Amino acid sequence: MMTEQHDKNNSNNNFLSLFKKIILIFSIIIFCVSGALLLKYYVINPYIFNKKLDNIKKIKDKNQNRDFTELLNINQDIKGWIKINNTVIDYPVLQSSKDEPIFYLDRNFKKEKDPNGSIFINSYTGIFDSNTQNTVMHGHSMKSGKMFSALLKYSSLDYFKEHSIVEFDSIYQPGKWKIFAIIKTNSLEKHGKIFNYFTQKFDSQEDFLDLIYEIKIRSIINIPVEVLPDDKIISLSTCSYEMEGFRTVVFARKIRENESELIDFENTELNKNPLMPEGWYRARKIKMPKFEHRRKSI
Repeated sequence: MMTEQHDKNNSNNNFLSLFKKIILIFSIIIFCVSGALLLKYYVINPYIFNKKLDNIKKIKDKNQNRDFTELLNINQDIKGWIKINNTVIDYPVLQSSKDEPIFYLDRNFKKEKDPNGSIFINSYTGIFDSNTQNTVMHGHSMKSGKMFSALLKYSSLDYFKEHSIVEFDSIYQPGKWKIFAIIKTNSLEKHGKIFNYFTQKFDSQEDFLDLIYEIKIRSIINIPVEVLPDDKIISLSTCSYEMEGFRTVVFARKIRENESELIDFENTELNKNPLMPEGWYRARKIKMPKFEHRRKSI
């Protein structure tokens, strides 16, 4: 009887020993796989991304006359180049066909799958050309800080003052742009009516100025930069995290010929009461203020 019990104990011990070895092996496998994935995500992928970006930057930088011929030989979808000094924003801007309007959401300038995606012009609302008055660009706000992540920093007045000029050279003409508004808006209807800042071309000057008014009443910073009926603007949009589906959008107006790049920072201040999406007020249980949704002044 004792022999049977001893054999049973040995069997149990052997089973436990084998089970522990299996658990250990699985743990080692999981650790190795996790380590490999982390290495790929945080080291290998960024290295490949930076290498490709450096190569195309060299091509762009050697063309001091801002000729896009070589870049267009790489990809005909390239529409320009955007840069904000002293930030990571220094990228080609692309636009795909209307058949695949967000093709570059998860593809790089070589059309390869890439979680960083590209800075791209959404073709839902039209194809970019020399007559586009509002060029709307989209980019991810990556946790790595790449792409349009820097736009989230524009909630800071000091950051805005240090990065108030955007360079956007299109395939049609070069240009520098003064930032005139920064807004927080929603992309989900459950947070209220969606603000349409996507219109690229306008039926009238009044329609364009109405949009400018709607943008300025939403701006979290009051910036004394005027926008006239025949001005061109760019709208830089990225995911924001104040609430689900929020966006941060930075708007800039093209600097006119012979105009100074300077902005009157003395009269630039945080807006104490910008118009936010309805859901923002509901979440805070405060009454949504009333704004006149029509242009009175710019």
